[in-house]
Amino acid sequence: QAWKELLLGGITLQQRAGTPQDDYAKLCDRTSPFDSAIRRDVHRTLPQEELFRERQGKGQLALFRLLRALAIRLEDVGYCQSLNFVVATLIGVFPEDESVVFNCSLALLLRHSLVDLYRPNFPKLGVIIWQFDRIVEGFLPKVHEALTMHGVNSEYYAIQWFLSLYASDLPQPVVRRIWDRFLVAGWRIIVQIGLALLCDIQDELERIDTCVALSYLKKFAQTRTYDAEKLLRTASSFKVSHRLLSALEAAYNWEDDAQLTVVKDLSTQQVHWAVQAVPRAPPTSVPQAGEEPAVPIPRAFCRGSAGAAVHGDMSPADDRNEGNVLPFLVRNLDTGETGILKKAFVQYKNEIHRQAQARAGPVVRKASDGYF
Repeated sequence: QAWKELLLGGITLQQRAGTPQDDYAKLCDRTSPFDSAIRRDVHRTLPQEELFRERQGKGQLALFRLLRALAIRLEDVGYCQSLNFVVATLIGVFPEDESVVFNCSLALLLRHSLVDLYRPNFPKLGVIIWQFDRIVEGFLPKVHEALTMHGVNSEYYAIQWFLSLYASDLPQPVVRRIWDRFLVAGWRIIVQIGLALLCDIQDELERIDTCVALSYLKKFAQTRTYDAEKLLRTASSFKVSHRLLSALEAAYNWEDDAQLTVVKDLSTQQVHWAVQAVPRAPPTSVPQAGEEPAVPIPRAFCRGSAGAAVHGDMSPADDRNEGNVLPFLVRNLDTGETGILKKAFVQYKNEIHRQAQARAGPVVRKASDGYF
């Protein structure tokens, strides 16, 4: 009842007969061009939940009808993977009333501007992914260094978190407690939970090699056991505010790079932050004597490009975004899991190292370096 009030209180969802704004009972009976994609995803949505376990059972049929109706109603979005987890979570809360689930789903997407995450080319998603990278760098520098060492950023592990509001990775009881906070306090809760999850694995990230890390980052939230209240307490320790998020969103359009600096006053326990412009890093740094060349972090979203596609279209003139992680990923359409082509990724790293060393030229040792 609280969710219903938080989502539907004070708003009116327009209904117009014979249009995509028709009532739910009519929309769910129409054929959608996304029906085949929806049907494929329905069978692998929350299979651990009893409500969705039976093939063509009550839960799966309701999920199919709701996703079809949403795809028709939100005609500029259609259907996007991860919406199945969001809607399935709401079905679990209101299992006996599909109309309420439909209205709550619409309200969640529109009232919290989540619909912008799913629009073609994902323009809003690129902003929040970049924003989260800066926040990890500011609040969890140890994690940021480990991720940089492994050559990945939040595009690799957090997109599903944000698109599904964690419903794809965390158990439903934990997800519902996160949403309890999110529906009241907004997007900063989603960011804080991401920081809490990464904080929990920061020691492991330093110890494991890159190929193991790539697989681990994709699955750790699904395989670890979390106490909802403990996770929320850890999340609340990261003082992320809407003002901070707004400052980073504005910095996304700066010509220079941006860096978030976070400082905690030990005497007052207050946290202070600043978003500052910093010069853009050179395309590929030349390694010093005895150093191993850094692997460029692949990016699917390019700052400054309107609506950069998630498939990694990049300007050939901008080699700051070298590489693309997508060729090294393979998706199992039966399980929905994404794996890494380890051999190909290692070859990619070796090639990057070779190119960097070729640009650097031969290393000349000097007596001052300790070599004679």
